[in-house]
Amino acid sequence: MPIKVKINIDWNKVKENIIQEIDVRVIRAFQIACKETVIWAKQNHEYTQQSGALNSSTGFQLYKDGALIESYFEQSQVGDDREGAKAKGVESGQKASAQRASELGAHVCGIIVAGMPYAIYVESKGFDVLTGAEKQFPAILDKWMKEAFSDSGMSFSITQ
Repeated sequence: MPIKVKINIDWNKVKENIIQEIDVRVIRAFQIACKETVIWAKQNHEYTQQSGALNSSTGFQLYKDGALIESYFEQSQVGDDREGAKAKGVESGQKASAQRASELGAHVCGIIVAGMPYAIYVESKGFDVLTGAEKQFPAILDKWMKEAFSDSGMSFSITQ
């Protein structure tokens, strides 16, 4: 006796599930790539730390649809921390990142910053604060996006 199977597919639900899975993979790739880039920046900066504020202000925040989903800022292990400079550095980095994210308004947005106001001055004097890390980021993100989607049959491109 033959058995018949009738399948009802809610294509809207299927599409929604696929989009959610893509979001999870993109967010995970951004989390890893941003953290790897920040660690690279902190290990390869060319300035001499005095108070630890600049290094502490270097970190990232990740947003989805304007909502903060991850923040990674750590107080520097180096520097004299005069007047709570390291905590101020973390706070400055978080504020700078949040400000930039509000300006962009992207669906998924990773913001890597050196949040002390004088970071650009230090860079202008020829000391790498974040520029080197910025140059590394596309390749790092590409690596983690490939990893995230290696089993999906999907392709992507990273543009600046």
